[in-house]
Amino acid sequence: MATRKINLRKLDDGTVEALSVSGARLVLGHAEGVFDPGEIVEIALAGCAILSSRRVTEGDEVRAEVSGEFNEEANRFDSFTETLFVKGEEEPGKLEQAVQDAIRVNCTIARTVERGAKVHVNVEIEKK
Repeated sequence: MATRKINLRKLDDGTVEALSVSGARLVLGHAEGVFDPGEIVEIALAGCAILSSRRVTEGDEVRAEVSGEFNEEANRFDSFTETLFVKGEEEPGKLEQAVQDAIRVNCTIARTVERGAKVHVNVEIEKK
């Protein structure tokens, strides 16, 4: 089983910087102009759906909207709704099924969320 790692660190302004091994950088937090962690989950779901269906939508215009039903009492999302908008030449029913199948097979994020991956948190205290 492969392990994938992202390194994160808290910045002086209270936001968090995430750095990937490929050099990508993302800043998140609860401030104006940055995505919060819940929005990152929504972005990951919809982005994964678009990327997962790219072979069957090649040459088509594709965009997505995603929303999450947030349960404030439990402080979590109960569900997500993704809508992909595809402008293509293929028969709509056939294309819709191909996109649904591609997402079901290829979208790691949706399968992970649906299955309810376990989260393990370790805390290591380091001296200054």
